[in-house]
Amino acid sequence: MKTMIMCVEVFLARMIDVSIGSVRTILLVKGKNIISMILAFIEILIWYFVAREILTSRDTSLYLVFSYAGGYAFGTYVGGLINKYFVRGNLTAFVVTSIKNKSMVDKLKKVKYGVSVLSYEDGKMVLLIELAKKNLNKLKSTIKEIDDSAFLVVNESMHVENGFMP
Repeated sequence: MKTMIMCVEVFLARMIDVSIGSVRTILLVKGKNIISMILAFIEILIWYFVAREILTSRDTSLYLVFSYAGGYAFGTYVGGLINKYFVRGNLTAFVVTSIKNKSMVDKLKKVKYGVSVLSYEDGKMVLLIELAKKNLNKLKSTIKEIDDSAFLVVNESMHVENGFMP
């Protein structure tokens, strides 16, 4: 029974510390250095206590090893979910479409997207759209409705200044 309790503790602690590590990495890339530093401190404290517990334990059960590895793997998954649903940010979408008239731009503006036309070339139009991360699925479905063969590239924005943000 003691081994099972220890396995659950190790699994949950690793899940939490790896989730924190995933969020810390994302925030560091976004330039949030102070918050990243605090999260790193918490992450390593949790890791230290878990590692110490396992390494000083007389229990040599493989269940502990699997709990440690499983907590790490599940923490990576949870960190990704936290990023997807809770870490806010901006995205830049580049859309290449064969619809070369103004109708696509007008339809995107009608649903409240700020759109800049970068070029008309080779019968194609290139659009630049800056949007909140939470609106990506809506934008993708809107573009698909207008031009289901449009080429779409989305990148995370580091800095946005001026302009319109839906």
